Amino acid sequence: MQIILSDTERELLEALVQNSRYTPAIIGTLIGKSRNWVSRTIKGLVKSGAIRSYTTIIDPAQVQGARETILFMKSNPREQDVSKKLMEMEELESLDGIAGDFSLLGTFRFDSQGAFESLLDRVDSVVATSGAGKYNLVQVLTTYKKNRFTILPTSSPESYLSRKELALLRVIYRHEPTPENPFPLTQEEIGARMNPRLSQPAVSKSIEKLLIKRAIIGYSINTDYSLIGLPVKFFVRIKVSPGTASDIAQKLTSMREVWDLYRTSEDYSLLAMVRTSSVMNFNQLLRRLYESDEVLDTESYISLEEWFLPIR
Repeated sequence: MQIILSDTERELLEALVQNSRYTPAIIGTLIGKSRNWVSRTIKGLVKSGAIRSYTTIIDPAQVQGARETILFMKSNPREQDVSKKLMEMEELESLDGIAGDFSLLGTFRFDSQGAFESLLDRVDSVVATSGAGKYNLVQVLTTYKKNRFTILPTSSPESYLSRKELALLRVIYRHEPTPENPFPLTQEEIGARMNPRLSQPAVSKSIEKLLIKRAIIGYSINTDYSLIGLPVKFFVRIKVSPGTASDIAQKLTSMREVWDLYRTSEDYSLLAMVRTSSVMNFNQLLRRLYESDEVLDTESYISLEEWFLPIR
């Protein structure tokens, strides 16, 4: 079903992308509507599927053991069971059908070397069912940007969060709203999902500490981004001069079109996910990128299909 939004509904959706923890009163002030109108409209956006989930943006460097890897895989349109098998993996964070040398691009999270080896074995099994049998796993070394939120470098690689803090992050990481409960989890609801149960003041104190540590970077939503005027999605691998990756990454983080940005283990040491309103705007971004003599080469992949992953 095609979703059509009014200009004001689009403004509301954009506000939630920037901060899904904004109260209806704050959003109403931002877009010139009443609190009641905002609440009613959020309920409608959840019912229509425009708001798919509420998400918490987390700095993986702050979480002990948290790692990410990116899968480039060759398949063909007849092998639909390949994408289905990948989507069954709990570690899968995102999956796109892309055009180029590879046809699928997925992002996975894992928390230990043993978990990575298990993931690799299962990826091998999926690849074995594909006629192409071609894939490449790219290790993420540093995350500079996630869902348009800039992740600042930390003085220590890991903050070794407590078990309670890690459990709380798991509870609030992704939450699927329903027409009956269309808003983000309240602190009371978060506490009720913890084991052992936490009081609202204890949840509030823990979240405040996580924000101070920058383990929590921000709050957003998952949506169809064409609803806010960003129907075009590209992945760009960027090769830079030795020793300049961090400097180029800082320039990229300032570009609003760049939503995700990683430093990887490949010769093309930077990988950016870009959302724009048109292919022309993406070309303009590439021209801006090549204004730096330190950018040696790029490889671009357009996303032909972006799957929404169910919350598990």
